[in-house]
Amino acid sequence: MILPSTIAEPVITLKDQFFDLRGLAVYSAMGVPTLRGYIRDEKLPCFKVKGKYLIKRSEFDRWLERYRTNKCHDLDAIVDGAMSDLSKR
Repeated sequence: MILPSTIAEPVITLKDQFFDLRGLAVYSAMGVPTLRGYIRDEKLPCFKVKGKYLIKRSEFDRWLERYRTNKCHDLDAIVDGAMSDLSKR
């Protein structure tokens, strides 16, 4: 069956999807008790709707970046430094 070209499928962005604790545990590879601890200590931003915690994916990703151990430097500065070193040779 050929569909008319005027029918378009909706675009679904998953960047701002919401996770419950079990879904976030799978996404993050953290345990549910660990996530509950971060919520209890008010470190992890979340919503509580009728007793259920919901965490926005983009907020979780931003929150998790604070725990990165190998913080990346500014890419432009790295490239500029490398180009400067190369031009001296």
